[in-house]
Amino acid sequence: MSLRRLLLVLGLVAASAKVLTGRLQRAEIQGESMRPALRPGDCVIADRRAYRTHPPRPGDVVLAHDPRNFDRLLVKRVARVHADGAVELRGDNPAASTDSRDFGAVPPYLIEGRILGRYWPWPSVARRRSTSASVGNASSGG
Repeated sequence: MSLRRLLLVLGLVAASAKVLTGRLQRAEIQGESMRPALRPGDCVIADRRAYRTHPPRPGDVVLAHDPRNFDRLLVKRVARVHADGAVELRGDNPAASTDSRDFGAVPPYLIEGRILGRYWPWPSVARRRSTSASVGNASSGG
């Protein structure tokens, strides 16, 4: 096993431990609204404590509760933060996104966390996949 692979495995183990403690949350992308950055089937991890000390910033990719259905999670990019703390969310692919253009700015308590990155597919798989066709909606992984 190469050192790089070993470090990756150790990182995943550490991340899994954080998930178990409740700081991190996994989600799987199910829609096309964040394409090309994220595609259906991509798995991401969010830091649920990212905004305890400061509000989201424009450009952050966040995991948020859908204001129309609290049990549904969305992955969107922060477009703007209002003075009152309300957050405007946008998908990277406007043609396939239901976002703040449809439901308005969301209150900050609906922001579940900041997306730290994609952990699946592995980078080599993602490179191969990028030559073929495929965020928006997310399913919670815990």
